This record gives sequence, C-alpha cells and structure tokens, in this order.
Amino acid sequence: MGVPFDPNLSNLFRALGDDTRLLILDQLRKRNNQSLFELCARLFEEHSVTLTRQAITRHLNTLEEAGLISTAWRGRTKVHSLTAASLKDTINPWLQPFFKRGAK
Repeated sequence: MGVPFDPNLSNLFRALGDDTRLLILDQLRKRNNQSLFELCARLFEEHSVTLTRQAITRHLNTLEEAGLISTAWRGRTKVHSLTAASLKDTINPWLQPFFKRGAK
C-alpha cells in the first residue's frame, strides 16, 4: 500500500533541487520578511550570486508554488518569508510508511 501521488510533493522536490533556491531559503531562515532587493544583495554579498532580479524572482515564484515561502505586501514592497510548515505537511505522508516499517 503506497502513498497516492501528490503533485505538491513533486513541486517540493523540484524547488529543493536547485542550489540557488536553497541559498534563498537559508537567507529567509536567517531573517524573514525580506524584499527582493534585500535577498539579491545578501546572495551577492554572502555567496557571490550574480543573477538578475528577474532570475531571483523566478526562483522565488518556484519556492512559493511549492509552498516553501509566502509573500506579503508592506506598503509598495513585497516581502518574502519562510513557511517551513508546508515542508513538514507535504513530506511527512510520503515518509510515514518508512517510519512504520522501522518500528517493528
């Protein structure tokens, strides 16, 4: 008996399968509510990432589609925050059969 296919799980693994997206998640883990400008500056300063704002925006969109980040508007500025609960909610049903087997 397997876990039914969940497209959210596919989105999650795709989002986590890129080094730049992992760096973005790490920056949001350190400090939530960062604007695109802040994220671009920190990625350049700390990791020498020289992608354009448009490229970083595409990465942010992928992370948001996977439910790993959320966005909100603060005035005219869009800020990004880590949403770790989604990771747990999506991956736990997939891993649960392995935990049950190991409990024997």
